[in-house]
Amino acid sequence: MRLTSAILAACLTGLLLALSGCGGDPAPGPVAMDESELERWEIALVEWRIEKNEEFMQPERTPLPGGMLEDFVGLDYYFPARDFRYRVPLEVAARPDTVMLARREGEQVPYVVAGSVRFRHDDRDHRLTVYRSTDPDVTTLFLPFFDETNGGTTYPGGRYLDLDPAADGTVELDFNKAYNPLCAYDPEAWNCTLPPEENRLPLPVEAGEKLLTSSGH
Repeated sequence: MRLTSAILAACLTGLLLALSGCGGDPAPGPVAMDESELERWEIALVEWRIEKNEEFMQPERTPLPGGMLEDFVGLDYYFPARDFRYRVPLEVAARPDTVMLARREGEQVPYVVAGSVRFRHDDRDHRLTVYRSTDPDVTTLFLPFFDETNGGTTYPGGRYLDLDPAADGTVELDFNKAYNPLCAYDPEAWNCTLPPEENRLPLPVEAGEKLLTSSGH
């Protein structure tokens, strides 16, 4: 009887593990694009980057200190990486708790947990927590993350993504639009929010904005 009970318990444990995700559907992979769709996406991405560069060149709006602005010609980016563009469901948080995220200089700032997103890269699923500002006028969602490029080609304190939920409950998770916190340009003027450890990706996200180097200013 004890042996039968042990076998039954093992079977139930295996079933629970499968239901919890071991045997579930994989997360969405990169957006499939034919040649014309790929061209339109790349053009739109380049235009988006040009607009940001133009904003950075305006003395009244730029986050760059004066010494950097004088020689600034554009931000540094990875080449467009189609494998880092996803369209994924936003898994809305059952309880939208307010949490405190740390800032670089030790302060904390409140954010509401909006939910999470899952994506599949190189046959491995990843999950990131998405946040909502406590300011009701801010409608975009906030996704801060670390990855294995930080401290090398990208800012050591992680990067950010802004997400706009669609009517069907999905978001475009395009790491080609990942950008640096403002303290990457002027740490004396800005105290930026750090990503939480749960949003540390165990892979190099070679897409989006890089550190501003001599080729960018």
